[in-house]
Amino acid sequence: MKVRVAKNWNPMADTYQLTKEEIESQVLGDTAKYRKIYSEKYGKNPPSLLDVDNYIQELWGFSVSFEAIPQDSEAEDTLGFLRPETRQVVIDDSCTNQRRISFTVAHEARHLSLHGPLFSTKNGFINGWKHSDPSKNIKKLDMAHVRREWQANVYAGALLAPKIDVEIILRELSFIQDQTLLPFNLNDCFQKFEDRFGLSRQALEIRLTHLNIPFKNF
Repeated sequence: MKVRVAKNWNPMADTYQLTKEEIESQVLGDTAKYRKIYSEKYGKNPPSLLDVDNYIQELWGFSVSFEAIPQDSEAEDTLGFLRPETRQVVIDDSCTNQRRISFTVAHEARHLSLHGPLFSTKNGFINGWKHSDPSKNIKKLDMAHVRREWQANVYAGALLAPKIDVEIILRELSFIQDQTLLPFNLNDCFQKFEDRFGLSRQALEIRLTHLNIPFKNF
């Protein structure tokens, strides 16, 4: 899956060398802030299955919109992008898979959370993209962009499937015994993970791999 930004965006040279552990920590901080805002505003705790649309609205004032996104026949399909000048996450209206939509929105939340230097602001609110110096090293710019996209995918997985909740399911399924994590067949229990987190099979496998959780497919 590829997620792109608006056409007039130029990536900055920063490489953002954050580890998976640092990204996990950022997700914990963001979700704690979100739970506080949600409980104060609505008088109850947020649902266990995260409403990512509400998440980006409450934390950054962004909304989700749907429209046709022109596709490049020679490239991977583009599911969505950020349009900071109108404070929107734009999703391709041909996509009807809610799991893919949620992951795309969560991916963009990562850019909003830790890639602040990419944006221009006015009165404390994001209002557009910053542009990098065209004289910057193109290879370095490309590497920085790839790194940010990887980080965004790690953030999305951690946001939609928190480590502590993954461990709870593993204990419920008796895959953790005497503090030992046992290898398991993901085919036998994918439905339980899907019901809890709303992740696609591919996204869940990537998330489990990031958590160093052994699993088999047979």
